[in-house]
Amino acid sequence: MTATHEVGRAGGPVDRTQGGYALLEYFLRHPDRVVSKIELLDNVWDAAQDTDPNAVEVYVGYLRRKVGRDVLQTVRGAGYRLVP
Repeated sequence: MTATHEVGRAGGPVDRTQGGYALLEYFLRHPDRVVSKIELLDNVWDAAQDTDPNAVEVYVGYLRRKVGRDVLQTVRGAGYRLVP
């Protein structure tokens, strides 16, 4: 996946943006672990940018529509978890 930046689910390709790919890659490197918004901002987005924490919610929403709610879960008050 990382060399070609290709993503698929249930035998079909998943369209993704560069930011969405980086977010998915981070979740895939930390499966079944709760990841906070701050951790995502620190590790996925460029530190030189002043990224609004709400951007995480927006990108998670985009990604969730592509991979499924059952795969990318919200852990209320803590962050998000990718369920393998």
